[in-house]
Amino acid sequence: MKTTGIIALLTLACLATSFPNVEAQEHPRTFRNTLAIQPLYWLNNGMRIDYERQLKNPRHWLQVSAIGYYVGDDNSLWMQWLDRDIRHAWGVGLETNYKYFPFGKILYVSGGLSAAHYSVQYNEWRHTFLSYQENALTYYEPQWEEVKESSNFARFGTNVFVGVQNRPGRRFLIDGYAGVGRVFSFYDAHKAYPDNYLNSLSYRGITLTLGLRIGFRL
Repeated sequence: MKTTGIIALLTLACLATSFPNVEAQEHPRTFRNTLAIQPLYWLNNGMRIDYERQLKNPRHWLQVSAIGYYVGDDNSLWMQWLDRDIRHAWGVGLETNYKYFPFGKILYVSGGLSAAHYSVQYNEWRHTFLSYQENALTYYEPQWEEVKESSNFARFGTNVFVGVQNRPGRRFLIDGYAGVGRVFSFYDAHKAYPDNYLNSLSYRGITLTLGLRIGFRL
């Protein structure tokens, strides 16, 4: 994520905790579902929709998230961040998290699993030889050739988060969180892309995550 995205996230997270929680005591808890989006995914040409369902105990919630990516423009922020000759990329994913509010309705801890599939088309330069004949002899001249390649791979992950959820209105909610996780990618290591560096889709290793959710209770 670029510096501007991180600054925006921290600013919005501060706003999430600064709003007064106006869920009055005279209103019983009647909302057992929430639907939210994570706007910071737009910075990476992505989209994420979160659905939460309260379990039997009001402190226990189950969250299911649908995630999608699409990149088809060399001028996108994602292309600049990846710094690769990617022509086209898309991906879909699913994440499930269990959320627990140990002290009330604001602070929570969460953990879960994720799975995703990605398809990437990119340009690769290969060293080839151009053959030609002269005086009945065959000669080979070295040259670079641009070739269009594609790669499909799967990615799985696990994570643990700590978050703060604020409800400035009976239905409106703002949720900021941070956590750590580990991701595992399965791809053909003989191809030029993907590879294992921190800002690649195919990264393998420890991750640090910041997030912001805006949604409604149903």
